[in-house]
Parts: sequence; structure tokens; C-alpha cells
Amino acid sequence: MALATAGSWVRFSLAHTPRIDTHGFPFLLSSAISGAGLILTGLCALRLAPRANRLSWRALWSWALAVQVCGFLALALTSSDVFIYLCLGALRLAGLSPDTTPPSALGRSPLLEPVLGVVWVDEPSPYGPLFHSVAAAAAWIGARIGSQMWGAFWVFKGAMLAAVLIALIAAARHLAAAKPAVAAEVFVLLALGPLLAWEIQGQGHNDGLLFLSLVGFLAAATKGRDALAAVALAAGVVVKCVLAPLLALYVILVARTSWRRAIVFGVVSLLVIGASLATEWPSVSLRALLPLLGGNAARHAHSLADLFCLVLDRAGFPAASAVTYRLIASASILLCAALFVWTAVKARSLVELARGFLVLLFAGYLSAPWFQPWYVTWALPFLIVEPDGRWRRFIAVFAVITVAQWMVPLDPVTTVIGDLWAANQLWILLRTGGAPADMADVATEELPEPLPMLNAVVEES
Repeated sequence: MALATAGSWVRFSLAHTPRIDTHGFPFLLSSAISGAGLILTGLCALRLAPRANRLSWRALWSWALAVQVCGFLALALTSSDVFIYLCLGALRLAGLSPDTTPPSALGRSPLLEPVLGVVWVDEPSPYGPLFHSVAAAAAWIGARIGSQMWGAFWVFKGAMLAAVLIALIAAARHLAAAKPAVAAEVFVLLALGPLLAWEIQGQGHNDGLLFLSLVGFLAAATKGRDALAAVALAAGVVVKCVLAPLLALYVILVARTSWRRAIVFGVVSLLVIGASLATEWPSVSLRALLPLLGGNAARHAHSLADLFCLVLDRAGFPAASAVTYRLIASASILLCAALFVWTAVKARSLVELARGFLVLLFAGYLSAPWFQPWYVTWALPFLIVEPDGRWRRFIAVFAVITVAQWMVPLDPVTTVIGDLWAANQLWILLRTGGAPADMADVATEELPEPLPMLNAVVEES
């Protein structure tokens, strides 16, 4: 991970600007260096995981802190989203609503320099009020210490590091109590893998708040602590609404056994969501979300739809590109909706619910026109409740493949290759079935090493 972080500093030292130019030599060189570091980190984590129980928890935490802190020290290289976040925070501080006001309204703010020309500069926020508060706090601290951009940058990344570490502490405690046989293995996959360290506190994505929310929800729900589970999950919903389907599924699951518990869970969730929305209620808008559901063919990234649209655009068929985008987007929505209904009908336990939601997530990852590698962090918390070692290994390997593509910036080709592997593995897992809810956890030491793709990349590099 230290090598990956060093790569991000190489780009900055050569380009002398936080603005990311993906076509220049500094970016290509830095991507190669950082990508190699990410791949090596992933290989080490995957190989250590089945043997992790041979190490003490002190040793595991030492390595985990080293990986996470090294990630925190990275500069923006593969995404400039963190600067958009800070712009949204600055809007909130200025008394403007991020829900209706685009970052471009900041005018000559230094926060806009790294993201000039980025589509999100002219769009309102697609995020929730809880995130806006966190971003505003980072922007406020940056302004107070006299470093409006870099001060706020490091403060926000520090907040994401804190969220990840708190979540890892909660995950470790839960695993030690509920799954002692595989606790060390799962902890290594979470804490020593490259995805969290690079995409959350490394590149500063706000998905660290979702990671914390999901870990808190799953740990609390496993123990039957409905109120705490409701608060944790509802807090995630008012960061990004992507967790709203999981909230609805859990209410349905609880209602199967107790309407009283379901009502309590629903009321607590609505109170948290309502209290958060109340701070921005006059300006809450779906304007930023609707185009992502299929209304704007210019919005596609890291996906099969992205590949098709780019080919058609280059060939001079923009109308066909727009139609292709909307067809794939519509198919993706229908698929995810069907999987939601299937999970709602079939799930009879938290483990079955988690498995069903995982399948829904991966359906979205593989089919949605808009996919970003850091979205895979949404799947990682489910490792703490997944009983089948094959599924845990699949999630962990896909997480490594997701960041390994940064080594060779040929997206969306690299993404589609990874997606084909994931689709094949997912089909095998679904066809062969999974561990039932009451089955003892399967040790991954007995599983074949699914690493030929990563090993080939390392050998070529």
C-alpha cells in the first residue's frame, strides 16, 4: 500500500496541480506504480487470509493500521470526487442548498480548481443531508485553519479514516464473538485488502460512511438490537439512498416474526431520516438522482454500457448510443427490482437477507450503466455475516480485481473483463447453492486459489 500511495505523490510532483489529467504521462506513470502497489497488497491479503488465525490479534491490527494509514496518506489520483464533496460543504457553509445549487455557484473558489470541466460541477448534490453536514464541517475546519482546499482535504480524508477504523473495530468485536473460527480470516479480507484503504481514505470517497453504517447495522441486527440497527441503517440512507432497499427488506423480514418489532424498527428509522431531512427539507430534490436512473445518456462509467456508448459515439451514432444507454439502464432497473422482490419473498433470516441483497448489489454492479469501483465497498460489510467461505472469497477477490484495473487505465475495457469473471463466478455460486443459515462457516483453506488473473497481471508488470 505504501507503493500505491507513493504513486499518487509521483503524479502531483510531476504535474504540480491537484487537477487530474488522465491523458498525460504523469498520470500514466503514477497509475502503473499505484496499480502495482494495489495488486501486491491484494495478493498479500488474499494469501494471508486463510492462515490469519496463526497470527495474534495484535499483529493483525498492526498490519491493518499500517495499510489503512498508508492509504490515508495518498493524494487524489483515480478520482477527484473529494473536491466535489468539499465544494458541496462550502455551499452549505455559504447558506446555499447543495440539493438545488451546483458547485459552480462558488465562483472563484480554490475548491473548484481541481474539478473544472467535470460534469458534477454543474449538477446539484445526489447525496443526503448527513453527508452534507460532514462535508460542511471539513470545509469549515479548512477555512478556520487558513487552508481552504488542502486543510479541508486532509480533514475530510481523516474523517473517512476514522469511520473505517471504527467500523473495523466493530467488525472485529462482532467476528470474535459470533464467528471465532473465521474471525481472523474475515478481518484480514476487510482490513488488509486494498479496496477500503485506497478508495475510502485514500481517494476520499464518502462511502466510508456507508461502510460504517452497514457494519453497525449487521452487527446490531445479528444480536437482535433493533433500535441500534435502525439508527445505523437509517443514517446510511441519509448519506446515500442506495441503502433504502436494504432498509425496506429488513422491515419486511422482521415483520414476518413480529409486527411490533417491525413497527419499532420502522418508526426509529423514520425518525432518524426525518430529523436529518428536516435540516434541508425546503430544498430536498430528486433532480440529481433521476438522470442516473436512465435519463441522461452522457452519464455512464466503468460498465458494459459505457463501452457500447463510447464505441457508438466514436462511430458517429449518438442517437444509437442514447438508445443503447436507456435500454441497458431499463434492463438493469428491472433486474434489480425483480431481485428485490425475490429477496423480500424468500428471505427468512438475516443471513438469507444479506445473501439476497449481495446478489442484488452484484446485479447492479454488472448491469448498471453507472458503476464506480468504490461502490464495491458496499459489499464488504456482508463478509461479517456470510457463512460460506466461497462467497467470502468471491467478494474479496472481486474487491482486489476492482482496484487492480487502475494499473492500466484502459477503462471500460478492464472493467468489462473483470465483470465477465465476476459474472461467471457468481453464476457458479448461484448454481451450486450456498451454505444454509445454520451451517458452520466454511474455511477457505479448502478452496482453490481463484487468483490466476491477478497473478498474470503481476507477472506481466
